[in-house]
Amino acid sequence: MQERYTNKMDGMVAIVTGASRGLGRAIAKEFAAEGAKVVVSARRSSPTGLTGTAVETANQIRDAGGEAMALACDVSDEEQVMAMVGQTIDMYGRIDVLVNNAGVMVLGETLLDIAPDIWDLSVAANLKGPYLCSRAVLATMIEQKSGSIINIGSRMGSDHEQGGGVLYSSTKAAVHMFSFCLADELKEHNIAVNILSPGGLKTEGSAAIPWTQRDWEQRVEPEAVGPSAVYLAVQDASTFTGRLVLRVEFGETWGKVS
Repeated sequence: MQERYTNKMDGMVAIVTGASRGLGRAIAKEFAAEGAKVVVSARRSSPTGLTGTAVETANQIRDAGGEAMALACDVSDEEQVMAMVGQTIDMYGRIDVLVNNAGVMVLGETLLDIAPDIWDLSVAANLKGPYLCSRAVLATMIEQKSGSIINIGSRMGSDHEQGGGVLYSSTKAAVHMFSFCLADELKEHNIAVNILSPGGLKTEGSAAIPWTQRDWEQRVEPEAVGPSAVYLAVQDASTFTGRLVLRVEFGETWGKVS
């Protein structure tokens, strides 16, 4: 284990959705390296054929000396979400952190290009997923009187010129507002809700998008997001909540680098 890890999340239990690859996998591994017990959640297989599974991520965590449990879950399916959260409680007895990372990207298509079923699938994954997962963990977090929900946002949800298009940008903008409102709602229960915008990443999903090659060298590996995610994970409503923060500004305009 690298020296920079100081067990900031020792004893904590974290659920990370969409953790079969890319950003979700990187965050899950970072949490485990900081001492958390991590529930690695993802669909059994990628509908677009991308490699990686939750089991592989959990195995990598255990191989590095961490603790993880892999659970298959489609975050747009309420029954599957409730089962995932129930299994987490059965295994670990608590939930301290939820990272709503699972989602899909439909980029480069006009409104007329996007069929209604594709629209519905994107909204289900990108917006209904965070709603269902957040709703499922709240009873436990409220009972604990603490918790942290991290919703993965995007610059495309704040700036229409970033290329997100009518569908992806709309879902991410909705996630941003969902997070702000939920943060206000949960302050009395000491539960933090924040939005982490990771910026351009070199992930398997990004590599499949042709126009990302234009700025590929300016993008960072998903592991670069880990420390900022850990900072948000250890917050509660008394310390840091209701914020949309950029990974690239971590340690400068927000967060403390230890």
